[in-house]
Amino acid sequence: MGRRSRMAERAQQNPKDTRPGPSCPIAPDLVDETAGRIAACLSLALLALATWRGWGWAVLALAADFALRAAGRAAFSPVARAAGFLRRVTGLSERRINAGPKRFAASVGFLFSLGIGLALLAGLRPLGLGLALVLGACAGLEAFFGFCLACQIHPWLPWVRTGTVRPGPFEADEPAR
Repeated sequence: MGRRSRMAERAQQNPKDTRPGPSCPIAPDLVDETAGRIAACLSLALLALATWRGWGWAVLALAADFALRAAGRAAFSPVARAAGFLRRVTGLSERRINAGPKRFAASVGFLFSLGIGLALLAGLRPLGLGLALVLGACAGLEAFFGFCLACQIHPWLPWVRTGTVRPGPFEADEPAR
């Protein structure tokens, strides 16, 4: 039996050995992905306007909104409430998904927005613009393509933190490459 077939056989026996990350659900509650994409579009629009105008205070308000969503308090978030309203008015269907990765994404949005707002208020416009480009690109991917970069990173965090990420199943007698 060759090396490849032994590895394939072990992967079939225990598929969790081949890919890191927790199984779903990560968090016990659910969020509406459609409203989340609308919220990403609204956040992108607010970010673009505030950054273009140099309104650090407005980006800090967006950071506070991200913090509310990250804490699971979307009912108090103006952006989340507007997104839910727009989803209902347009007749788009609700799609419930696990809240854990979306909360992590909101946490990352909070940190970036905080950095952008503070940079703009401190007069560090190039730094603020650079951070805004990164956050804007991520929000645009979510809003227009449904690709949440932070949600893709989230499942890896527990494994990276504990140092247990393994590239795949291997035998003890196999040489390392």
